[in-house]
Amino acid sequence: MKNRSKRIYKLLFVLGIIILSSQDLQAATLKTINQNNTNLVPLRTISEEFGAKVSFDKNSQKITVIHKDNIIETTIGSKTASVNNKKQELLLAPRVVNGVSYVPIRFIGESLGGEVAYNNGVLTIHLDDTKKEWKLEPIKIQPVVTGSTFKKGSRVVNGKRVTYATINMNDPRVKVKVATAYNRLDRAQPLKSLASGAKVGVNGTYFAAYNGAVPEPDGTLVSNGKTLHITDIGSTIGFTLDNKVLIDFVTTRVQGYINGEESWVSYRINRPTPDQSATIIYTPEYGRKVPIANGWSGIVCINGKVEKIVSQSREVPKNGFIVVTRKPGLFSIGDTVSYKTVFQSRNTSKSYWDNVVYALSAGPSLRINGKKTGNPKDEKFTEAKIVNNVAQRTFIGVNSNNELMIGTVSASVSQLKDIVASLGLKSAMCLDGGASSGLYYEGRYLTSPGRNINNSINFYY
Repeated sequence: MKNRSKRIYKLLFVLGIIILSSQDLQAATLKTINQNNTNLVPLRTISEEFGAKVSFDKNSQKITVIHKDNIIETTIGSKTASVNNKKQELLLAPRVVNGVSYVPIRFIGESLGGEVAYNNGVLTIHLDDTKKEWKLEPIKIQPVVTGSTFKKGSRVVNGKRVTYATINMNDPRVKVKVATAYNRLDRAQPLKSLASGAKVGVNGTYFAAYNGAVPEPDGTLVSNGKTLHITDIGSTIGFTLDNKVLIDFVTTRVQGYINGEESWVSYRINRPTPDQSATIIYTPEYGRKVPIANGWSGIVCINGKVEKIVSQSREVPKNGFIVVTRKPGLFSIGDTVSYKTVFQSRNTSKSYWDNVVYALSAGPSLRINGKKTGNPKDEKFTEAKIVNNVAQRTFIGVNSNNELMIGTVSASVSQLKDIVASLGLKSAMCLDGGASSGLYYEGRYLTSPGRNINNSINFYY
């Protein structure tokens, strides 16, 4: 009897091990969003599994996670987070889907102090003596769109004939691109060619178009997160990764780093200046040899490292950039050099601008956040043909539902401010006008430009 009891006890013990092992293998299911080959997971679920406290401020959209001595702060729509008061750039901005906040996997796991592993669809986080596993289950986000995403039209508004296209930016299948002629900054190209393959294309910012000048842009240009040109004239339209449209007065600056430390600043990219205190960045899109005057030096960076320091003009390496400065002593051969564009907005949230991947500045502005804007001269526009005259103009604007409208019309800036208000636009601005005005829609021109142009904004499906 005693031996039988021992055998039963051993059997139960073995079965218990088998059951426990099976439970270990059967990880809980966790919803995930895959975006740009990055998995985002529910922040609150993972944080609270490890005993962290999570709070959410609806007004600022800020999420705070407190775990032992760690304080983690992140904001919906912003790629800039904070871990123990140290800034950290995320691969993707946190987003909300069906009331749940999602963040990149590694950010939350490693910020809590854990070790993160992801294999064969299973997420594992080791934190202190605790191990948690989840089987990731991708969720498909269906676009919430009613009606057609793209529309075209022409109607009389306030006595003026407006030709326009509308784009529902809430449709995630819409993709934006700021394009430059032949992928350079010193060329011009027909709008139809620049917008080839797009559903809609429109001329972009001002550029040098007279007296045989090199057709260089005047406005800020940001394409796929890379800043190609900077100025502080007019207003700026920006598009985030999730198609939020922003229009505001924006100051664009560059923070430079040497070996990971903030070391220099710039307000010029691919645009020479006689300002003796300036530092200028040149990228391959500049298209020509970089001018290096007496007293200046060129810091040639390849793959993020200082390759050489030169005093004569040269072309930008395809896999690098050149920093032209009067302070070459800041840099040494072999240093790691990088830079980041910073948008300083006046009327809209900086956290949204941190997530902008395409941007273009032009102007004058017409409306910002539902209010008519002031005198174009306040935005550094002085030419009568821009400030006062009736002329062919191109405008771009967005309503309160994140629906974009692009149009062309013959009007003065003052008249156009009233027109965009009648069209129900919350924020709007002018793009380049005159002979540059052009609107391309599904393979043909709704408005034909009178010249080749330097840059455009295109919309794909």
